[in-house]
Parts: sequence; structure tokens; C-alpha cells
Amino acid sequence: MRLERLAYDKMKIFLTYEDLEKRGITTDKTWAEVPVIDEMFQDMITEASEELNFDPEGPVVVEVFSIPAQGLVIIVTKTEDSLDDFEEPVIEWQIGLEQHEGALIFEFNDIEHVIQLSKVLHSREISEGALYHFKGSYFLKFEKENFEPETRKIITSVIREFASQTDISPHVLEEYGKVIIASMAVKHLHNYFS
Repeated sequence: MRLERLAYDKMKIFLTYEDLEKRGITTDKTWAEVPVIDEMFQDMITEASEELNFDPEGPVVVEVFSIPAQGLVIIVTKTEDSLDDFEEPVIEWQIGLEQHEGALIFEFNDIEHVIQLSKVLHSREISEGALYHFKGSYFLKFEKENFEPETRKIITSVIREFASQTDISPHVLEEYGKVIIASMAVKHLHNYFS
């Protein structure tokens, strides 16, 4: 487990799948056994408060991002907002989008992940995208202008189950990457591999 203080009221916790297994949590039951998850979360907060001098008192917003084949990134932010108005605790999920001059770009370690994603996106009537290969990874690029803001959020959340966010720019991909499918990549991958 790695801890990092991002601001006075925010910290990041990175857990590899090995870390989760050491704590007795497999990916099969990660979200099924709430008491086990709650106990793990309390232990992480305690460790962070000691290591980073992070005061865990009061309401917090928890963001969890799954990074395929790597682990989980958990962002914990203390908030001044009161949760008293709610009958049940609320978890606020935020999707971080890289802003690359009108493009959404995702990195895949394996072409199989791209193929599986194409099936899911095709079922949601999404067929756009350009597929590149660069430095041993595959990159799927979507033009943001092709999607409404709500659709972009849905696409991003679905894709993050298969890929990780990248900071590579469209210009680098176009200049140095190998174009595999220049347009309608989701449609072509679905047609070829279904």
C-alpha cells in the first residue's frame, strides 16, 4: 500500500491486488463483503493519519478507481459538508477526464481488453474511435465532440473497467504511434471479433 498526501484535506491510497489479497480480499468479493471492506478502510485511514498526519475526523468523500492488472486508487477528501440531511451515507463518485484538446484517450495493456470493450460499447450503440499501437500498449481515442457530456461520462466509466487513463497527447499518438484502425474502431473490432 502506498500513501500520498495530495493537499491538506486530500490523500491518495494505492492498493495493489497483492495488498488486497494480503488483507484477505479477493477481487471476487471486493464489494460483496461490506464489513471486511469497512474494516480495511478504517485500517487504511488509521495508517494514513499516523503516516501523513491526516486527520480523519468528520465527513469524507471517497473516490475509488480500478486500474486493470494493477490495483485500486482511493482518493479520500475531507469535506465541510454535513451529511445530516441524508438518511443513509452517500458516496460521491467522480470521473476524472484527461483534457486533451477535445479527445478522450485510454491505454490498454492487451489487445484482448480492447476487443472485449468493443463488444460492450457496441451493445451501447457506440461505434466510434481510433485505435493506435505505441510503445507496447494500445490506445483508443475518441473525439469528445462526437458525444454529449452525459454520454462521455458513461463511456469513460465503462472504459475504465478495461483500460487506464493516460496522459499521452493525441499529437504524440498521431506522430509516433502506429494507426491500427483510423476510424470507427469499435464497430470494426466488433465486426471482426464477434
